Amino acid sequence: MQVVGIWLFVQNQLFSNSKDKKDFFLLFFVYSYARILKPNAMRKGLCFIFVMPMVVSMIPVASQPCANPANIYSFTYNGKTYEVVKEMKNWTDAAACSVERGGYLVEINDEAEQDAVYDGIINGAGVSPTYTSVPDGGGVAYVWIGATDKETEGAWYWDGDNNGSGSHFWQGEGTAGAGGGYAVGGAYVNWGGMSTGVPNEPDNFGSGQDAAAIALAGWPSGSTLLGIAGEWNDLSITNSIFFVIEIGNTGIGEPGNDAIKIYPNPVNDLLTVQPLNPAQEIQSLRLLNILGRSILVQSCSQGTKQMIRTGGITSGMYLLSVVFTTDQQVIVPVAIRK
Repeated sequence: MQVVGIWLFVQNQLFSNSKDKKDFFLLFFVYSYARILKPNAMRKGLCFIFVMPMVVSMIPVASQPCANPANIYSFTYNGKTYEVVKEMKNWTDAAACSVERGGYLVEINDEAEQDAVYDGIINGAGVSPTYTSVPDGGGVAYVWIGATDKETEGAWYWDGDNNGSGSHFWQGEGTAGAGGGYAVGGAYVNWGGMSTGVPNEPDNFGSGQDAAAIALAGWPSGSTLLGIAGEWNDLSITNSIFFVIEIGNTGIGEPGNDAIKIYPNPVNDLLTVQPLNPAQEIQSLRLLNILGRSILVQSCSQGTKQMIRTGGITSGMYLLSVVFTTDQQVIVPVAIRK
């Protein structure tokens, strides 16, 4: 009875996956057989040595965040949150980290956004223009953005979550490459050379330059022959550099820019939701999983700041629907981590 009781407690506490429970049961059965029916010291010792390590290896271990919060600088612009992550990652890993944090590698759609992002990198996050040197980027430092042509050479898309789709904004190469490149549908671009009116980049130098980044100095190093600080260059996707995440406040009938502030995000136990407009009051909060199913519904009393207990909710990515007393709605991503 004692062994059965221990098994029931452990498997229910540690394993939510039915396969894990089955595997644990089989291993525990072997251990129990040796322990109860064959109480030979050698058998017990061998069982402990060979079986228990397998059991321990099945115990879930809390995953580490993709980036240390101490290395992240956050700022807001036009109702969106941006994070400058000062950790070295290749483009693929940077995109994955962006998704984990509820966003995507930044998509820059106009000059004002470009200026805000570059200012956030240099003056906000304090990234040194010489923090690294990228060999295939003229020997200067860069920061990843969400543009890539990894699916089809020369067809540049904003695909900051790396899901193989996005907005097609540029086709072809600049004058430093094959030439003939052009902005699709009048999309905003800031490739190297745009300050002179002629885009030199992208050029797919040496082939395999399938992701874009913001330069922190003119290039090639010590010159501005191909581009100046702030302009974009195409680089090998395997380079490890800093990156910028964009977390947009998407919604239906959004009540203006900078609608709400949610913190902390990611959250462990208590999430605070606060309208940035003092005149706005929250009517209800609804937390949905990635399938769109409601996990939590909370009606709100009068007042602006509201709080949600998330301690009993499984770790993962969710959407928070915030409905105001004016029936306007905002939907924002929320990451729950234990």
